[in-house]
Amino acid sequence: MAEVAIIGAGMAGLAAARTLRKAGESCEIFEASGEVGGCVRSENIGDIRVDRGFQVFNSWYPAVKEILSPGEYSSLEIKSFKPAIRTLTSDGLALIADPIRAPHLIPAFLRTNFGSALSLKDVYYLQRWVRSELSHRSSLELRTVKDARLRKDISVRESLDQARVTGSLRKNVIDPLLRAFTYDTDGETSAFFAKWLIVTLLRGTLAVPEQGMGELAHVMGKIPGVDIHLNSPVEDVRSVESATKGRVNLQVNGEKKTFDYAISALPPREEARLLGFRERRMRGVSTWWLVAPEKLDGQPVITVDGCANTALSSVADITSASPTYAPGRGLIAANVVHGPAGVEGLPGDSEVMTGAGKLLGVDASGWEVLTRHDIPDAMPVLSPTMTIKRGKELELLGDRLAVAGVQHATPTVDGAIRSGQRAAKQIIEQLQR
Repeated sequence: MAEVAIIGAGMAGLAAARTLRKAGESCEIFEASGEVGGCVRSENIGDIRVDRGFQVFNSWYPAVKEILSPGEYSSLEIKSFKPAIRTLTSDGLALIADPIRAPHLIPAFLRTNFGSALSLKDVYYLQRWVRSELSHRSSLELRTVKDARLRKDISVRESLDQARVTGSLRKNVIDPLLRAFTYDTDGETSAFFAKWLIVTLLRGTLAVPEQGMGELAHVMGKIPGVDIHLNSPVEDVRSVESATKGRVNLQVNGEKKTFDYAISALPPREEARLLGFRERRMRGVSTWWLVAPEKLDGQPVITVDGCANTALSSVADITSASPTYAPGRGLIAANVVHGPAGVEGLPGDSEVMTGAGKLLGVDASGWEVLTRHDIPDAMPVLSPTMTIKRGKELELLGDRLAVAGVQHATPTVDGAIRSGQRAAKQIIEQLQR
């Protein structure tokens, strides 16, 4: 039997398995659902492909390129959005683009109301705010940060205020961006993470595989020598002492299985249930998938609502980046972050379509709602000082169990993969002693 059991076949679990196999160690994966990928998955509705919620990954993410071979990565046929963000201001739509990385967008940039969204003073203070992050080119999970510095981590709201990033750029771009990508409506996210997120957006481009985000999970799940048991929920896990050494017992579908080590790579709620951890506070989001009868004539950019005129946190025409999602039509993903009332407080379909049309600057009257995804546990709250794991936080539980998942890393594809790699390396060190 394999030496290591991996509980969960999401990005973290698959990354852990790949890391173990690369080191020559054997493992098995137990997945409760009928497919790999966790929240990273796609589905077909007729001839239209949609992801589970609006998902993208950043072309800069180093973990994705490390965990996949060059051939696997190229097989994804990555389709990128432009290195720009569009925001709705009180004066209309403004395109915020990097003229160095995207000189072809300069004419469109000059034609929009960018002056209402930024000023030279705003840009200067923002550069000062992210300066400490610009020298780093790694995932946050690889950082070594002294305790004294980490204790100085504060909320992004406080950090931006202290850095005097308080003008139109903050209102129309930075706050809406953070709301769109962290689902944070109050600015309580860790400033460490917020700076890292903003800099990754400056360095990379948002992208999707041509065949949908589920293709990333499909490629990640091809691991020679690893048995992946689908529809196999782990009901119990505990360390036990045998005559020779400690072991880990799993109960899977009522059957006991014994391993030398285990990695829990579960979503936060399932992890809390299985391991008895305190449940993490989570943020929710709902995604409306809207279909336009014809392709939209626009740039592939993410649009946010900088003046809070709609209920939407972001909207994107997916087919402007990857037409194969909905051949011959427009496929629009519109996100609404959950408030205190959760799903009960969401707007109606017509309000979402009207808001999406306003953010894209088009008439949405001929659109239809294809489907809606409600994801109440979309992302863990990453409060100050929770960004970087240290010391005892990285030790094996009971000397036998490692933990992985976005709740133990940054809530991104990069973070999930890094957490799986890190958990696997903890166990590899034990196995190779």
